[in-house]
Amino acid sequence: MSILLDSVWLKENLNNTNFIVLDIRSPREYNSAHIPNSRLVPYDKILSFNDTASYFDVASKEQIEELLGILGVDINSTLVICGDRGGATASRLFWSLAYYGLSVKFLDISFSKWTSLGYPVTDKVEIIDNSNFTITQSTVDFKVDHEYVLSKIDDSNSILLDTRSPEEFNGTIAAGPKSGRIPNSKNFPWEIAVGDDGYIFKNIENLNTLFEKFGITKDKEIICYCQVGEKASHTFVALQICGYNNVKIYDRSFADWSTRDNLPIES
Repeated sequence: MSILLDSVWLKENLNNTNFIVLDIRSPREYNSAHIPNSRLVPYDKILSFNDTASYFDVASKEQIEELLGILGVDINSTLVICGDRGGATASRLFWSLAYYGLSVKFLDISFSKWTSLGYPVTDKVEIIDNSNFTITQSTVDFKVDHEYVLSKIDDSNSILLDTRSPEEFNGTIAAGPKSGRIPNSKNFPWEIAVGDDGYIFKNIENLNTLFEKFGITKDKEIICYCQVGEKASHTFVALQICGYNNVKIYDRSFADWSTRDNLPIES
């Protein structure tokens, strides 16, 4: 079953209560206009972080349960992620929920595209009854840490996929205290998988061609990372769309790696 949900189908099934649209845009954008019956997800609610760290983690099981309970989600609901501007933030939401084994779909177009097509929007914010949401599924093997990545640097069966810009990958610029990359990484700038004309992803044929061009094959374990684990989520979803079954994210990514003095950095 496809990860992507066709926007035409959603437009015609907005009253289907089995599908709940989660909007990860800003509160200002959501309050201005959103898909009818969709629910706003504050970005900070899907993260676990503290003021002393340069990185964040996926929110805990308890945090996700509380969030979805406040949003009135039922355990049998299919969650549909709606985002904008290339979909990196929406991809992070998708990955976070999929990590906890939840049933998640990704709306195939951005909210901007939805509105440009004249599809229904509203500025009415519905009052939602809370639910008692409990995650009963086990977490999926989608997340790794720095020790795991270190063990894979020289593993020919694994590909470390740096989804940052070429400038960050080459060490020309740095988003944190150190520049460079994890040794033996392969650069795959996340934006090249973004679709044209408001589509969040390129079509499967074009994605497969891209991955083949970059030597990213299905027989390898793929470990995606970026600076903090957000943009890597877009590449993670793109790989999943194309049937890559062994894909993980180094959740804290280079923001974590570059602050550990005992870890090697290449530039």
